[in-house]
Amino acid sequence: MLIMRIKNLTFRYLLLAIIYLLLNGADCSKSKNEPTCYIPDEFKSYGVFNEGSYWVYHDQFNNSDTVTVKSNIHSIIDGPYSYPMERYEITTISTMRDESRYIAQCLDNPLMCTSFSILETLNPAAIQFFCCCDEGTRYENLQYISQLDSMVIHDETYYYVRIFESDSVNVHSLSKLYYAENIGLIQYEDYESNSWKLTKHSVSKPY
Repeated sequence: MLIMRIKNLTFRYLLLAIIYLLLNGADCSKSKNEPTCYIPDEFKSYGVFNEGSYWVYHDQFNNSDTVTVKSNIHSIIDGPYSYPMERYEITTISTMRDESRYIAQCLDNPLMCTSFSILETLNPAAIQFFCCCDEGTRYENLQYISQLDSMVIHDETYYYVRIFESDSVNVHSLSKLYYAENIGLIQYEDYESNSWKLTKHSVSKPY
């Protein structure tokens, strides 16, 4: 009888231990379940546009470059800091430059500000735009220089223009970029001192 009682107690303790471990493991997994990091609407207004949106630029020699959004894929992925994050994968076609693939995503980099977003080209690999940070902030190849309340190009006024400088050495990279809210890239300068200005556009947003 004594042996049976000992066996019963041992079994109960083991059962309680298993239940405790299961519950504790569940609690641990819940603590790691961070909320999704969504891209701010402010960022989307500068860098995320629907398929079919296009921009036409001309330089000082009257060369033309048309950039068109070929596809826009939206997803929620596992982020680099162990939480899910929102991402747009945008493929564009350019008449002057190689086809580029843009990744617009939300990050939470402790070296910068909380929950900032970046627009990065994969061809060439370079940061093209980021937001939610102060003037002078630098991220990889790109530095946020200043913001203008308005900017006039070819008699058209663009508002809330963010200006960036890049020191990327990629052959197709741009040295200075001007982004306007709800329009996107309105002017860019390359490393050959050519200045490309927006002359025509038709854009729509996915939100």
